[in-house]
Amino acid sequence: MNFPLFWLAFAWLLGGFVHGVTSIGSAMVAMPLMTFLTGPKESILISCVSCGVAPLALSIIYRKYILWRETIWLSLGCVIGIPAGVAMLTRLPGPMLLLAIGVMLIFFVAWQFLSHKVRASMPYHPAVAFLMGLVGAFLTASTSLGGPAVAVYTAFRGWEQKNALASASMYFNFVNGSIVIMQWMAGLYTDAVLDAVAVSLPAGVVGVLISIPVVRHMPQETFRKALLFMILISGVMLVGRSIF
Repeated sequence: MNFPLFWLAFAWLLGGFVHGVTSIGSAMVAMPLMTFLTGPKESILISCVSCGVAPLALSIIYRKYILWRETIWLSLGCVIGIPAGVAMLTRLPGPMLLLAIGVMLIFFVAWQFLSHKVRASMPYHPAVAFLMGLVGAFLTASTSLGGPAVAVYTAFRGWEQKNALASASMYFNFVNGSIVIMQWMAGLYTDAVLDAVAVSLPAGVVGVLISIPVVRHMPQETFRKALLFMILISGVMLVGRSIF
């Protein structure tokens, strides 16, 4: 195995481990690491495929907590969001993609520290769910980081933890499956990308499995704060790389 593939395996092993310990999406960790050895477009494509395992598993485990009415309206946003996101991915130059990824990472960290102040005051409305599903699908298709947008929606709606976990996971099953199909039809999956996925996907699964016996003994809040600081630094570095 050459060094870039070894680096991809390490990035997703770490990402899977972090996801298992803190529930922070594995791409938040793996994406910045990948961009040092692969282009931003390739990093996004790899993440779109490799991030699909966790939502699938979680939606099965917590299936009885899925809020189907809102999940369906969120998922309908994919009809517009995914084609727009794939079109953006194919047209934006590398520096702009790095900037978009960096901004999303910085937003994610800011949201993690501010979300506890949010009051669950937004009533359910199909149009709002559709719009937020569109935004999440667009960001996932163009940067693979659509999670923060959906997290904002679930927080303002005041979903219980299991409802949020189950419903968001089912939404991302629709999003991830549709994105992979459209990206494949657009001819974006080269042999190099598929080779990378063959390494990153199982590495992420192994990372999650490794995290299981560690969770009980690790001070999660301390680890989480240190990790958010690392994600913030990564976001700032990506923004800097896109500009200079």
